[in-house]
Amino acid sequence: MEDINKNNIPEPGDDTPIEEVTVPAPGYFTTPGNLGEDVPPEVPIAEELPAMTGFFTPADNDLTTEAEEVDVPEEVLVVGEADVPEEVLIAEDVEVPEDVLIAESPAIPEPATIPAVIPVQATPEPQPEAHETEPVVLGPAYEESYIPAELLQNAGIADMAAAQPPMETEPKPAPEAPVSDAAFWDKSEDTPEFAALRQQIRASRPPRKGRPGRKKGDGLLGLPHLAATVIWLAIIITIGVTLGKVLWVCAADVLAFGRENKIVTVNITEQDKGNIDVIANKLQEAGLIKYPGLFKFYANLTNASEEITTGSFQLNTNYDYHALVNGMSPSSAAREVIEVLIPEGYNCRQIFALLEANNVCSVASLEDYAANGEFRDFWFLENIQRGDKYCLEGFLFPDTYEFYVNSTPREALGKMLIGFDTRFTEEMQAQLPALNQWFSAKMRENGCSEEFIAQHQIGIRELVTIASMIEEETAGASESPNIASVIYNRLSQDQIYERYLNIDAAIFYALGEHKEALTSDDLKIDSPYNTYTHAGLTPTPISNPGLASLEAALKPADTKYYYYVLNPDTEMHVFSKTLEEHEKLVEKYRKAAAAE
Repeated sequence: MEDINKNNIPEPGDDTPIEEVTVPAPGYFTTPGNLGEDVPPEVPIAEELPAMTGFFTPADNDLTTEAEEVDVPEEVLVVGEADVPEEVLIAEDVEVPEDVLIAESPAIPEPATIPAVIPVQATPEPQPEAHETEPVVLGPAYEESYIPAELLQNAGIADMAAAQPPMETEPKPAPEAPVSDAAFWDKSEDTPEFAALRQQIRASRPPRKGRPGRKKGDGLLGLPHLAATVIWLAIIITIGVTLGKVLWVCAADVLAFGRENKIVTVNITEQDKGNIDVIANKLQEAGLIKYPGLFKFYANLTNASEEITTGSFQLNTNYDYHALVNGMSPSSAAREVIEVLIPEGYNCRQIFALLEANNVCSVASLEDYAANGEFRDFWFLENIQRGDKYCLEGFLFPDTYEFYVNSTPREALGKMLIGFDTRFTEEMQAQLPALNQWFSAKMRENGCSEEFIAQHQIGIRELVTIASMIEEETAGASESPNIASVIYNRLSQDQIYERYLNIDAAIFYALGEHKEALTSDDLKIDSPYNTYTHAGLTPTPISNPGLASLEAALKPADTKYYYYVLNPDTEMHVFSKTLEEHEKLVEKYRKAAAAE
């Protein structure tokens, strides 16, 4: 505090008169003693502010301060943030000295003007040009401040002090004695009172969240760091060894390490196709894999279920997963192949049963796919009405085929349809127009109308139907053209009763079985395939004809035959032009058979 009193600022209780008071605006009151040459070096010099003129209005006994812009002498330095003596009254936002009493509404009888500021011997800093500012309105702190009379008298404002009426003031409490450092440390944390207060504060705090802190030097579960490190290493090594064993076992099964060289057979049926769970179990039962779950994971990862097809597969136990999937694919050489002969004249019912007997496909799957399955665009199926299980009748070309065991209906039926497409060549297709010309001329010769002729042209469907009848009736390829001529001769008649074909094989087809001889009841069966009661061709072919029958249907013999009967001695047919000749032959062969 020695630096502040260096300019002879009076201490509290000192009656030394003060000549004048300098009022900075806005801020605080000060005396000339703390300005000038002896201003402490740490006090900053503030920017130039407009001076303020204060006056008292006797009418309302209020201290009114009016702010107006005035020129400030260059010698005057306005002190900013500096240490303020205790005697100085701070008007706004500054601590008020203890000896200055602040009253709410001081009554001052006469206006007074605060004298000018005493020049200070100091070199002012260059000041910027003055700018017009708005009037500064002093706050309530200036209006309600009470200035002691002795301070005004010492400042040379005796008249103002005389005019100021006495005011009742409340007694001011004596300032407390400063607390020494020793007294502070007596009540520090080392005292029992402070320790009790600290315990009370700690007890009132909420409990901490999280695990409690470990003691210094402890590791996992309070164990020493070395023991914790050993435990962690043991855990890591155990996990690593376990994972290594698992990976080795899985790799051995996937890559077929250490397996014997052995061929096994695996059958994948139509019901198994796409069911990877069933396929994996079958592979495990055959000894090809050890872990079905691992194979299912591999199959799902590689979409192997879409590659595996039906069939009987010859697989080696040393095949890895990739080789197993390839071995069960449609192009696999490991698929078991079976050779099946489809006889000429077999109908669809007989062919389906034969394929099931040879483990190619089931009858149910063949019937369903024949009715509803999708095939490639075969030209001869364009006018075929699908939906019936025997709708492919006549176009399953009889031949010897190699089928995959447990094959698909699409593969099996497709092979036979391709066989017909291959055997019925383009040259044979080109003969159809010539056949229709010959047949149309024959119908005109028999008195048929042009409308009838146009309605009875021979297409591929009608041609195959005629060929299927030839296939069923002929005793040998040499007589097939003559049997074809009998069929065409009857179909070309004008009278409906003359167009009955009377072919027994068609009734057998309607009955669904083949007999040694037809009964009278069989001949009366109500069916469109009963050629004794329905004129013309049957709705569909009655069998699947061979190449000789197809050629005979394309090139029938030009004869006048209308009848034929089988000679038991030669096992060939004898042809007749009239019904009378035919009946004589029938009676002759019946007597010969009875004589034996």
